[in-house]
Amino acid sequence: MTSPQKQVLGTETIKSLEKILKEHNVEKYSMKLSEGSEKGQNFTSIVVQVDVDGYDNENNKVHKSFIVKTGPFNEEVRREVKIQDYFIREIYIYTKLFREFDLLQKEKCITNVFKSYPECYTFTLQSSEESIVLQNLKLSGYKHWNRKTPIDANHAFLIMKEYGRLHALSYAIRDQKFSTVFENIIENTKPTWFDYLSDGNTRGLCNDCLDQALKTLDPVKDILAYNKFKNFTENMYEIIAKCVNVSGSDEYGVVGHVDCSLSNQMFQYEDVNSPNEPTNISLLDWQSSSLCSPVIDLSIIILSSTDKNLRIEHYNDMIQEYYDSLCAMLQELGTNGKQMLPFTVLEQHLKKYSIVGLFISAILIFVQSMKYEDIPDTMEDTTLNFQLHNVEEYNVRMRDVILDFDKYCYNFNFD
Repeated sequence: MTSPQKQVLGTETIKSLEKILKEHNVEKYSMKLSEGSEKGQNFTSIVVQVDVDGYDNENNKVHKSFIVKTGPFNEEVRREVKIQDYFIREIYIYTKLFREFDLLQKEKCITNVFKSYPECYTFTLQSSEESIVLQNLKLSGYKHWNRKTPIDANHAFLIMKEYGRLHALSYAIRDQKFSTVFENIIENTKPTWFDYLSDGNTRGLCNDCLDQALKTLDPVKDILAYNKFKNFTENMYEIIAKCVNVSGSDEYGVVGHVDCSLSNQMFQYEDVNSPNEPTNISLLDWQSSSLCSPVIDLSIIILSSTDKNLRIEHYNDMIQEYYDSLCAMLQELGTNGKQMLPFTVLEQHLKKYSIVGLFISAILIFVQSMKYEDIPDTMEDTTLNFQLHNVEEYNVRMRDVILDFDKYCYNFNFD
């Protein structure tokens, strides 16, 4: 991320904001820009918080706040990352997919609707000025979890529950509106996110992260896991490409969040008697969202966001929480969850596709272990030079993830 002081919002973005303010009868206003996210939370966009102070048409003071995501202005970065493709995808999710989700839930008279994402007010796709104007969730009390700290059980179960509800909507539309709606969704959510990770300078970052992950294993003490993981690192782009391309192509594919790291989850805490227990979650950054096995989301979340102790105590419980939530939501929507995704199929997918979660987790845990000030400005420079900070803590956490993955008998290859 780069400092908003270095950037000027594009002309089209300013026009979009002015239109929103006019719709809200805000006049004679001033805008203040500040950082909308921390370093390490977003690598393909500049995120800016825009605070507006002005007056309404009755001369009363008014305050509005927005989160604006814009593409980088650096042409080299834009070519490397294919910025417009990411914005096209996220705008499709906000304006088309979520609209279909809303329509289906209204048709079925769902009372506890899935709306775990910020409101999208407007957008622009003009080249070099792509932007999305979003709701500022901080005003509703939403907070990020400390990305350097693994989540606790309360947060883990809430995440599992909400991803079950998210995936249920895909299954219901697939079941009930395949030819009229879901075929269009398939066409517009083809997996492209892996192209970014496997090309150019980002490929070098992935290599460094996976090499560092391998070093956390003892080639003698951990010989079985070491050999499996080493073989994976030597063939990882071919393996992950196959998983990504195949995982959503059968009847069990859903529109996954994919970029479901802790940086892209915010929590609300409304229970005054249990102020540390989350009551709601909102999912951010849908630029990588694509059709995939639900296990892509689950494996990334569990392997990158939990620690060994939580997995020992609750791994099976987390999977069951997800599945129960999925089936309950599908029942409300009028579809049989156990037929759409039999639990035995989910178990097969966990074994087959969790390698994607291991791959992404090796990158996320590496970045999470860096000092804030050491994270490079990816919007200004395509040279990605990442340095670990707390090596000992990283080694323990990453080693635990690989050994647990092996303990679950999940595939290090694509068979």
